[in-house]
Amino acid sequence: MGFPIYIYGLFAILLILVATVIVYFQVYKRHINKALETTGGKRTSMVPPYRVAIVMTIIVLIIGILISYYAGYINAYKDYEEDAWVLQHSDIQTYYAEVKEIGERSIVVDGIPLNDENYQGEFQYDVWGEVTIYRQDTVIQLSDLSEGDLISVTLLTDRTGITSIFKIELLTDEE
Repeated sequence: MGFPIYIYGLFAILLILVATVIVYFQVYKRHINKALETTGGKRTSMVPPYRVAIVMTIIVLIIGILISYYAGYINAYKDYEEDAWVLQHSDIQTYYAEVKEIGERSIVVDGIPLNDENYQGEFQYDVWGEVTIYRQDTVIQLSDLSEGDLISVTLLTDRTGITSIFKIELLTDEE
């Protein structure tokens, strides 16, 4: 992880503003010295240095706030993007079940006793287009399953806590 680029920008802006204030002080000092040497002529008015310093400080604060906001937003968004695709062990669960009933777009399964107690019993799922059903490495349709088939059901839990069916795999070798 390198040094953030926006810090370089902030330092460059600070250097420019400090250089501006220093140059202004020098110009103001020269202006005052000329005014003191020639007391008889008309003299132009310059803004006092403390006002310039105040204005420059306000500009530096505003720029610092904007850069801090931008840097925070970029870092938070980058962290969110990196976290969004990291799955925890508990996000994907697979259990084994026997097919009890098949509808046009739904399936009722009964978890076998070998499973964790959370996945024993009867479950009903709606099967939509994003759910893939496999027999070995071949994609099959929901209608290719029949009652009594042994399947594995893979569930995926997203960031909002919603669990949906991700994949069904037929475990028997019938064809």
